[in-house]
Amino acid sequence: MRSPSVSLVLVFVLVVSVGGVLFGCEGTPDTPNTGTANTPNATFQALAPLTVADVQTIIAQAVTQAMASNVRATIAVVDRGGNVLGVFQMTNAPLTTLIGSSSAPNCAAGVAQPSICGLEGQQVPATLAAISKAGTGAFLSSNGNAFSTRTASDIIQQHRPVSVSFVASGPLFGVQFSSLPCTDIKNNPPLPLGLAGDPGGMPVYKNGSLAGGIGVEADSVYGVVQNPFDLSVPVEELIAVAGSRGFEAPSGIQSDQILLDGIILPYSNAEQSPSIPTLAFNALPGAVVPVVLPAFTFFDGTLRGTSDPTFGFASATTAGLATRIAVDQQGSNRFPFSNSLTPGGLTAQEVQTILTQGIQTAYSLRAAIREPQDSFAQVNIFVVDVDGSVLGYLGTPDAPVFGFDVSAQKARAAAFFSGRNAGSDLRAARTTTTVPLGSFVDRAQQDGIAFDGSIAFSDRAVGFIHRPFFPDGIDGTPPGSLSTSLPEWSPFNVGLQLAIVQDALLTILTGGQVPLSPSGQPKCSATNIIGIQNGTQIFAGSVPLYKNGQLVGGVGVSGDGIDQDDNVAFGASQGFEAPLAIRSDQVVIRRGDSETRLPFIKLPRNPTDF
Repeated sequence: MRSPSVSLVLVFVLVVSVGGVLFGCEGTPDTPNTGTANTPNATFQALAPLTVADVQTIIAQAVTQAMASNVRATIAVVDRGGNVLGVFQMTNAPLTTLIGSSSAPNCAAGVAQPSICGLEGQQVPATLAAISKAGTGAFLSSNGNAFSTRTASDIIQQHRPVSVSFVASGPLFGVQFSSLPCTDIKNNPPLPLGLAGDPGGMPVYKNGSLAGGIGVEADSVYGVVQNPFDLSVPVEELIAVAGSRGFEAPSGIQSDQILLDGIILPYSNAEQSPSIPTLAFNALPGAVVPVVLPAFTFFDGTLRGTSDPTFGFASATTAGLATRIAVDQQGSNRFPFSNSLTPGGLTAQEVQTILTQGIQTAYSLRAAIREPQDSFAQVNIFVVDVDGSVLGYLGTPDAPVFGFDVSAQKARAAAFFSGRNAGSDLRAARTTTTVPLGSFVDRAQQDGIAFDGSIAFSDRAVGFIHRPFFPDGIDGTPPGSLSTSLPEWSPFNVGLQLAIVQDALLTILTGGQVPLSPSGQPKCSATNIIGIQNGTQIFAGSVPLYKNGQLVGGVGVSGDGIDQDDNVAFGASQGFEAPLAIRSDQVVIRRGDSETRLPFIKLPRNPTDF
């Protein structure tokens, strides 16, 4: 582990916003980089799946450390696809945990109002928190990068690094509201609380290959690391690290070996403690417990090993490049290239062209958060119709699992917010636990932003007006029109993004059923909203798609860095670009004496230099 004391050494990285052709004078991607330097991260399949004995060892090591720390904990272990392999609750461990990171008095436990506080102040089962932490360690990691929940806490806050004022928000601001239990995109089990930024979630590797994650909940508070670069050692992180003994991530790919925007990413403050004799699994104080909600069974109470080392994916080839597709239990492609049902929409051949251009672009780009440094960007790519229907999916072999749901959210966000009915649908939405969604539309309209089809929104633009400071990174300014204001803002109260899914999520967490769309599919978004069925996303990586000047859908990308995601989305959209005159970067927001131009995409300098 690299000491946090050196983690704030800054290296300035230049980026440039590109408004025209990305690759060459014809707008086609460069020849993909397929050199041997890219091969170490070429596979998604678990090369050494976890066994029942492995799961028992991980749990026993964690419980042994908890006993040594005089703590009673709940421990969860998942495989790489998020399938829960075991949940162990120690005797007298807290049964619930409180969601909260805000110091606002009206969002404290017992007095919190969901319409004001979002998820702040909500009590949830500790088992759900442990599973989300374990899933975060697995979902955010790959064979080229290892991220923990401490890493996640660094990249979702209002500043990055959080201790430095007047810097932009974390690059994955908003990612916590993905892989939710109400998603219709899941290829594997979702995470009960979405992605976690609370200490105690670590990835698990076996023979150097990503195999899953471990999550620990013990302190009855499910929050975020207030300063991911501090030197404290939370006991939940200590227990999780102890549980991963023998299953640690290779040191060369741990996040504290990776720079993001010139700042090292945090990983863990806990060192492996001197070896404590591990208690026998059958002698552990506590029991394996099922985790069942009326809407979803996360774990049936039976310890198991990894049953499907492919995690619902199958290998494919696209333009001579290794890719993957999502498959059902019969091995059939879940998201084949499909014709739009909208008149004038995309054809299956055009969907294939867009996805192929995206894959070629990914192979030509240097990854931002992956080792070795000359690896290509590994991503998930979805193309959707104007109503959010999936028209096709492709991924690269080692793309992280979190990006599967997220890339669909991004594609849907670009299509939805660029559509002519976005504003009216938000106004018509019926909600019970949040402020009227139309209030966000009203605030945007005051800034001169219309959701009526007159502006082509990328997800970077949607996210820009979701930030708690506007412009992003300028302290002391009012919030963006789709955000909540400080001090009420927290990672559990981000504004419209949460408001859209809050009814569905709280219904599930408090014992209700997963809401369904008219077609019978799971649906996160509020009643009457069409097009963002699994919620929405508010960090970069998507653009709307146009054909003969008409909006026909969106393409969303998630994987190895948000500028790379933008890059791949823009490359994929060649021939289907938004008309320049209506792109979001043609919109200037005027507040008092200040003017701020909205972004569209942002691309790194020399992205194809390996």
